[in-house]
Amino acid sequence: MTLTNNTFKVILLRHGQSELNHENIFCGWIDAQLTEKGKHQARHAADLIKDYCEEKNVPLPQIGFTSRLVRTEQTMEVMLDELHLKGSFQIIAGLDCKIEDEFKKDSVKVLQTWRLNERHYGSWQGQRKPDILKEYGKEKYMYIRRDYQGKPPSADLKREMIQEVDDQGSSTGYDFKEPNRRLKYGLEEEAGDILPDSESLCDVVKRLEPFLENVVLKLSRDYNLDSCLMVGHGSSVRSILKVLQKISDDDIKNVDIPNATPLVVELEKGTFKFINRYYLDPETAKIDAQKVRQEGFQNNP
Repeated sequence: MTLTNNTFKVILLRHGQSELNHENIFCGWIDAQLTEKGKHQARHAADLIKDYCEEKNVPLPQIGFTSRLVRTEQTMEVMLDELHLKGSFQIIAGLDCKIEDEFKKDSVKVLQTWRLNERHYGSWQGQRKPDILKEYGKEKYMYIRRDYQGKPPSADLKREMIQEVDDQGSSTGYDFKEPNRRLKYGLEEEAGDILPDSESLCDVVKRLEPFLENVVLKLSRDYNLDSCLMVGHGSSVRSILKVLQKISDDDIKNVDIPNATPLVVELEKGTFKFINRYYLDPETAKIDAQKVRQEGFQNNP
């Protein structure tokens, strides 16, 4: 039985469709924008959350979290606008986070962290999934994509990251590049965070677990929060589920996260023991999750 009134509700969301999702490209840390479909998905997700909160007589999310990538920030902005809430965005580096402003009914503090970023897909970033499938073969492609320890080759950041001087653009063979790290992640580098050039899902879990414990759950405990909204990516949402629900390394391979369908995780207040998880639109989630599983084998609509 769900203990709705005595739970901390973590509302998880994979961002709306991005330009590179639409093109069937490994996006990773590349800063792709939302498509118009992605913005529509974000508005619909906000409506689902609003209806859920009204039905369960719980407040709208009191705090938000996004990755440092544009597509999650845009998703959060669209959702807050739909919910008639003001968003105050703050980049955090390290794991020592303090909330200076009081929580207000009509506004949401949104904390942004690289630890919620998509898995870094190494040299696969910016590459089309059908091309990678053809190059590696189905078995190795699925192992690297889905196995807990599967890891793509490391990125050559001199070629696959935007350079501050004399960037060669697509002539290097990469039509899409991740942002220059010194410019985008300067705060994180100053704080001593070590950013990856390739990751397995295991690596994503390792960077997310201390953030969940020392920031998300700590703030919930310190301020007796009822809910939060976390907008992440396929791999970061899977990693959050693995930590909160204690999903095994083997079972997490079969978890697929659709774009922009809210997933509620209920945790017992105080202990943060996992109680339940459910999508607010389970039928759409099931259909779209299967599409995620088939990426690379078929074109995205």
